[in-house]
Amino acid sequence: MTVPFWCVAIAWLMAYIPSWLAALWQVKQGGYDNHYPRVQAQTFTGVALRAKSAHYNSLEALPGFAAGVFVAHLAGGDPALAAKLCVAFLGVRVAYIAAYLADLAALRSTIWTVGLTLTGALFFLPMLK
Repeated sequence: MTVPFWCVAIAWLMAYIPSWLAALWQVKQGGYDNHYPRVQAQTFTGVALRAKSAHYNSLEALPGFAAGVFVAHLAGGDPALAAKLCVAFLGVRVAYIAAYLADLAALRSTIWTVGLTLTGALFFLPMLK
């Protein structure tokens, strides 16, 4: 399996880290309601709400990233450059989640823009041949 494909798998797993963190805060805020976890999540505030929001955003970013990886691969983009873009995307997503949890809104938006740019670059990579 190529580095970009591994990065898709890792990005998918990373999307759940903030959700797991939110679940830990749920337990601390009175217990995890396994019958109605989404209803309980609507009552979140502070870092628990930001963790759940980071989870949702990570899931939203994943399809575009995965599609970019497939386009770059199937259309013959430079594999080495695709790998670098994908690894950079993972690093950006880690920074994004950290900025979200730390409530650094302006930095988070900047980081999000970098991630979107990296995803877009994957789509245009085959044009560089």
